[in-house]
Amino acid sequence: MALGEKMRKIILAIGDLACFYLALFLMATIRHLDASYFLVHLKLFSIIFVVWLAVFYIGHLYELENFKDRKKLFSLICRLQVINIVLAIVIFYLYPVITPKTNLALIIIFSSVFILLWRYVATPLFLKKIAYRTLLLGNSQEMKEISQLLSESPVMGYQLVKQIDSFSDFQENELKNLVAQEKIRVIVIDNLLKDGNTSGFLQKFVIEEMFQQKEIYDTIEFYEMVFKRIPLSVVDENWFLNYLKVYRQNHSFVTKRLFDFIAALIIFLISLIFWPFIILAIKIDSAGPIFYSSWRVGQNGRLFKIYKFRSMYALPEGENWPRWANQNDSRITKVGKFLRKTHLDELPQLINILKGDMSFVGPRPMEKELFDLCIKEKPIYYLRNIIKPGLAGWAQLNYPYAASLEDELKKFEYDLYYLRNRSFWFDVAIIARTIKILLSF
Repeated sequence: MALGEKMRKIILAIGDLACFYLALFLMATIRHLDASYFLVHLKLFSIIFVVWLAVFYIGHLYELENFKDRKKLFSLICRLQVINIVLAIVIFYLYPVITPKTNLALIIIFSSVFILLWRYVATPLFLKKIAYRTLLLGNSQEMKEISQLLSESPVMGYQLVKQIDSFSDFQENELKNLVAQEKIRVIVIDNLLKDGNTSGFLQKFVIEEMFQQKEIYDTIEFYEMVFKRIPLSVVDENWFLNYLKVYRQNHSFVTKRLFDFIAALIIFLISLIFWPFIILAIKIDSAGPIFYSSWRVGQNGRLFKIYKFRSMYALPEGENWPRWANQNDSRITKVGKFLRKTHLDELPQLINILKGDMSFVGPRPMEKELFDLCIKEKPIYYLRNIIKPGLAGWAQLNYPYAASLEDELKKFEYDLYYLRNRSFWFDVAIIARTIKILLSF
């Protein structure tokens, strides 16, 4: 795609970087910096600007839905700029080449104004001028969800022009004239070139439009692209064999395991400082053990014991049957609510990562009883065990706590998306977004 969601975010980031440098040059002009002193600023602030862009990314400033609410956007930029000030001070402390207090303040002020103006300029540009005009052909449930999403979220980069429920309602010339008159750029078709209804003129129409540089998508391919999940209605063994080629990516497993071990060891050693306070709070709050452990289903169906700080009241044996939790679960203690909200209850799982039972990123490990329920409902659910379960994951970022079997299967759609698209940089993005959530609890 010429200007898809990723490209729009890249354009935003490049614009922000330009705003930073423009603020730097404006500050240098106002402060009458000589050439040599300005070069010192330029080198050090270039490093700082990269850090600031990372803060913007982690802080969700590049999520396109933030275009909808300008007050929310202004508040978000202000909060992130405060973080940027703190990080800049830390960098100046570590590299005490200059101590530009006034200069830093001016750059923050100028860049904030420029970034706000840049967002205001980009909003109508993204919503209208470079939104791809889209035609939907079909009436499946997935197509209806796509239609609703594009109607409600123009910042997705696609402007819904029309949805045609039946291919038979249009003749070849009528369909071609519609595409030409409405300047259609993207066409999404149900069961592309596979259904019997697509024979004849529709196949010819699709081929001709492809040569006209139109973007043609099958419904499921487009659904995955805009929803960032894969609907279970299309997943079966054939889908797995054709698209989920993870066994051909074994070379990445070694790198992932090395990263997991080193990162887990560092974080575990640092986190030990907090363990006495967490243990004391748990013991004061309620009676029972400090740690909670249970058997979970790991890679290839292997069972392993997971460790967490206890966040629920301890019940007599036989009364604590596994079931899905929710935010207002009566079993959760007062301290447990805080631990869950900050995810501090999961610190002991670093031990599982060090042992090799888990990874930093992957599907959440399921309790055996709940896992069996999901398997009974959807046997394809077993596919999530092709990799190690994770401490963080794509499903956790995009879906709240699963409170039912239906919720768990919906989260599985996000797990499938991760399995199909997983990569080192995708893992880095998931970890970055997870850190952002932890810092904003």
